[in-house]
Order: sequence, then C-alpha cells, then structure tokens
Amino acid sequence: MGSSNSPIDKIVTIQNFESDGKLKILRGYAGGGFQVNDEFIAGSIILYPRAVHNFPITQEAEISIELLEPHLNAIKPDMVLIGVGENPKHLYKPLRDYAKKIGVGIDIMSTSSACRTWNVLLSEGRQVVACLLAIP
Repeated sequence: MGSSNSPIDKIVTIQNFESDGKLKILRGYAGGGFQVNDEFIAGSIILYPRAVHNFPITQEAEISIELLEPHLNAIKPDMVLIGVGENPKHLYKPLRDYAKKIGVGIDIMSTSSACRTWNVLLSEGRQVVACLLAIP
C-alpha cells in the first residue's frame, strides 16, 4: 500500500488533535498520493476512521456506486466525502440518489477540500468514509 515514508510538500495542519493513535489522519496530499499518519500511500484511497484501502481509480469518471457500495456497507457511515481531484465536473446524480436511498450524507468536492473536511469530521468523532482521487 505505501511506497515511501518521505514527507510531501502540501501539509494539512492539525492543531490540538487528540487521537488514540489508530485514527487515520490526513497529514498531506500531493505527488500522486496521501500522507496518512506517518505513511505515504501512492494512488487513490478509501479512508475509514481506522483503516485505509487502495482505490483502483485514476480519474473522476471512474467513481461509481459499484466501487463505493462495499465500503459503505462495511461501516455504515453517516457521511461520505468524495474528493474528485480538481473541482467536480458533473452533478453525480446517480451517486447522490444512491446515498439518499441508503440514508447517508454525501459531499462531492475537490480532493484538497475533502482532505481538510476529513480531518474536521474525524476530530468530531463522526462515522465517515472518504473516497479520494490522488492528485499529481
């Protein structure tokens, strides 16, 4: 999953964040991957509060209900964040309709915004899943 433990240049600042050491805090995003806690993970990822998974997508158009559904069923989140790289290019109506049907909030935004929002929701103790498209 991880390729190198070297830091990356875009850092998310966390101040006074209490953690049990198991929470998956996003510390940075760039260079085609994410700094999750002290590990750099190359490629797109799915984050749970205490787990991280590789996500087999490289572009926004590949995000689908079929790829997200197993993750939503695994932890039954109250919120799903989807970071699509740059600003979203479409409305994602099928994803929004699916989230509404299963009673999950969904927020589709740029990857950088999703990373910042992840840390805020995590600090609030929220049950959240994030699908994050890696940005170069």
